[in-house]
Amino acid sequence: MIISDEMWSMLAPATEAYENISREDVEGGLLSGEYMLFRGAHCLAVVCPYGGALRVGLAGGDLEELLEVEQDICSYAIENGFSSVEIIGRPGWEKVLDGYTRTAVLMRKELRHGLH
Repeated sequence: MIISDEMWSMLAPATEAYENISREDVEGGLLSGEYMLFRGAHCLAVVCPYGGALRVGLAGGDLEELLEVEQDICSYAIENGFSSVEIIGRPGWEKVLDGYTRTAVLMRKELRHGLH
């Protein structure tokens, strides 16, 4: 999948902490099926399976829409047998995401009983 300039402009700020993540890396992961993309009208999140978790590695764009996309990601994770959703992100995400605990810069939400 080719990422448009508009899409990349939403993700690029999230890549600043990860020196080795490039637009080409993200596109390659999407093309190979290693990564998946969840989108809102003005946001997007790149996820991949990581053990029993579905991990959000990059996300950007409109915060309110990202909160809605997070619910879509949780629903997808439940439907596909993942035990948790993890988010690698800035500590500020803790202020707006319910149910996550900080473990360094990795936040994890356990998906028990299909609730999110």
